Amino acid sequence: MNASPAQPDVRHADIPAKRPDGETASLRRWVLQEHVWTKLLDQAGLTRIAVDVLLGGDGPRPADTLLVTARCPS
Repeated sequence: MNASPAQPDVRHADIPAKRPDGETASLRRWVLQEHVWTKLLDQAGLTRIAVDVLLGGDGPRPADTLLVTARCPS
């Protein structure tokens, strides 16, 4: 699987995957930039939006991961 850079626009990527039974499947992923996620969550009415970056480290295909949290308004 090739790591795709985070996208500045809302668009998905379909990546090949295998189901537990071994059948070929496709996994839909959204690899978006931090500001895109926060804007989408804000537009959805969520509050206390926070983003932590989990660094991918070393290796042949390191990729950072965004851990995004938000709350429903009370």
